[in-house]
Amino acid sequence: MKLITNNPKFKSFKNKRIEVILHENSYMDILEITRDYVHRNYRILTHPLYGSVKPNETVYRTILIEENDKLDNNSVMLISEAIETFKKFKKNKITPNWTEQVKDDFSVIDYDLLKNAIERII
Repeated sequence: MKLITNNPKFKSFKNKRIEVILHENSYMDILEITRDYVHRNYRILTHPLYGSVKPNETVYRTILIEENDKLDNNSVMLISEAIETFKKFKKNKITPNWTEQVKDDFSVIDYDLLKNAIERII
């Protein structure tokens, strides 16, 4: 499995079954990187728009994927819809220039949600 993220809280995340791929990119970049993996036969294990934080509110996104033996059509649809939803939200209101404290709060939310999802998946 691979964990695609731009959340610095995952720098020290250790799990022998999960490779952390940390990017210092935007939320949208994480969605597009995940899309590229999906097109190379990876399956999405955690919803790209999980949680109650709107895509145009937070700067962090983390998505768990795993290699698949063929193209997973559900993952293709899921990531395509996530990208379109992000674009729609971003068009309505751009992400504020948050303070470091607020960014850290979003980082904790992202980390906790994914860590809990990983515990249920593995």
